[in-house]
Amino acid sequence: IQSGSSLSFDDKKPLLSIILVFFNKAEFSFACLQSIQKYIDIAYELIIIDNNSTDQTSLLLDRINGTIIIRNNENQHFLKACNQAIPHIKGKYILFLNNDAELLEGSIHSALQSIETNKNCGAVGGKIILPNGKLQEAGSIIWSDGSCLGYGRDQSPYLPEFNFKRVVDYCSGAFLITKTELFKKYGGFDTRFEPAYYEETDYCLWLQEQGMEVVYDPNAVIRHFEFGSGVSEEIIKLHQKNQQLFFEKHQSQLEKHSSPNKPQLLISRFAASQHSHKKILYIDDRVPHNDLGSGFPRSNTIIQCLQELGYQITIYPLNYPNEDHWNEVYRDIDPYIEVIKESGVHGFKRFMTSRENFYDFLWISRPHNIKAIQKQLKSFAQSSKIIYDAEAIFTDRDIIRKQMKGAKLNEHKIQSLYLKEITNSLIAGITLAVSKTDAKKFIDFGVSNVKVLGHTLNTRKSIVHFEDRSGLLFVGNLDDESSPNADSIRWFVNEIFPILKNTIPDISLDIIGTCRAKSIQLLNSERIRIHGKISNLIEFYDSSRVFIAPTRFAAGLPYKIHEAAANGLPVVATKILGEQLNWQNKRSIMIADIEKENFSNAIIELYTNKELWLNIQKNAYQEIEHSHSYSEYKKTIAGILNSI
Repeated sequence: IQSGSSLSFDDKKPLLSIILVFFNKAEFSFACLQSIQKYIDIAYELIIIDNNSTDQTSLLLDRINGTIIIRNNENQHFLKACNQAIPHIKGKYILFLNNDAELLEGSIHSALQSIETNKNCGAVGGKIILPNGKLQEAGSIIWSDGSCLGYGRDQSPYLPEFNFKRVVDYCSGAFLITKTELFKKYGGFDTRFEPAYYEETDYCLWLQEQGMEVVYDPNAVIRHFEFGSGVSEEIIKLHQKNQQLFFEKHQSQLEKHSSPNKPQLLISRFAASQHSHKKILYIDDRVPHNDLGSGFPRSNTIIQCLQELGYQITIYPLNYPNEDHWNEVYRDIDPYIEVIKESGVHGFKRFMTSRENFYDFLWISRPHNIKAIQKQLKSFAQSSKIIYDAEAIFTDRDIIRKQMKGAKLNEHKIQSLYLKEITNSLIAGITLAVSKTDAKKFIDFGVSNVKVLGHTLNTRKSIVHFEDRSGLLFVGNLDDESSPNADSIRWFVNEIFPILKNTIPDISLDIIGTCRAKSIQLLNSERIRIHGKISNLIEFYDSSRVFIAPTRFAAGLPYKIHEAAANGLPVVATKILGEQLNWQNKRSIMIADIEKENFSNAIIELYTNKELWLNIQKNAYQEIEHSHSYSEYKKTIAGILNSI
């Protein structure tokens, strides 16, 4: 302020109208204005109401250009000052921001995205962090007596429970974005709460009575110098008076809220309208991203269906719990889903103890996961509420791998291997198999209540012609040297690719997927191109002529084959995958055994025979559309949960 410099804010067509109320504390106001100037990159206007400040605030206001400034001759306090701004608002959205708060980078962008992408969203609040680095609130709770609680108060803002979006009772007016039309429809803050306190609580509850939602956005972050003007006995009395007024005004609505005498924070952190929603803990190796393969795209789709069915979901990554940033966690996971990062198998008992009897269902994917936590499941969960999703019968893969290495397995040994894996499911109320073949094995080994849940895909009719395509495509995770994917690529490159080059001299292979396996990295060459992870594969599906699936040992449904077929790229697969698919050879797919001449001949025939290629493309589309409808898939999941 003393430097003599000025601050300029000017936009004639604002998307956002920012309302600031000043009363002394010029140093806080200056820092707030600097954060606005630094971190808001959309069109906005500033409306500043000064409540007769007696410090350097007047000098600060003289140095601000391009704003609407209302100077009051006496302290009108927060509520009345905010309402004074109403005739001047030009933006589609309003931001109420305390002058003792500082925006952090990306906060406005995230909050506006939250309100613009959710048609039922009437207001958005954010994560408010105190100067000591602890939380002031991550959304707020309204109890049945009208008292309130900032969720997460004095806890670390980095904990998982504070880093997913939630529909909440209300968010503090220290940072609150709402739609201008709604605020004007209400007539501004209710003047019965003058001079201040409970006005934003009242407004948020009114929004919910209109069928709107108030959303907590963890990526909208402010640093708040709480009570920059101090806390007095008068403020405490004002809180108490307005709490009673609020209770009397909304008594019938508050009957739906939880009691402060028996605070259930895990339930009450959501808006009262969501307290009855069923809750699911979804346990898998890791956060199931679509580009990982290995059954994770299927898990991702299941979670999406559960979300659309109205369940509150917590994802618990058991074996790979660490991801660098929350943006990475939520890149293809709905941001309204809680993800328990950085706890893993060693923290599972502690987590379940902290949430005893909270979840209605435990959905556990893969045999090694249900085996790892069986003791905790017996202690903390009812077996009738456990859904065991086998994802695959992994013994199928292990038997073939052992046999390929020369092991001689008699029938008794094979049966004991199956029994060891399948008995993991006995603790569950329902066992899910990915195919009828797997379901039959579970039933044959005495497992009751087995249901089939494969995966779902939508077809994308490619317009790229046979003649405009060339080369082969493989998609799959290649991090593990001992995985079926890594084995299949080594076998293909060493045994099949040399034969193909003799017949199709310009043949090439594109390999896509994360690749940490050194033996695969060494294969990279002019004709064998290793691209690593690519999020959008459409370019490759449209430019390649044949998708290869040279898997020699495997378990479960081959999702990548379905995905390639759904995108119009015909597939050559080994017999083991063909049996899992149950697709007819030379009709919807080319199937060959792992004799190198047979597999290479199948590729050559499909690669060079346009008529065959077109028929397989057409029939594969039909297979996907008939058996993998998303709507039917969601109905199947709903039926599974309703049957328990």
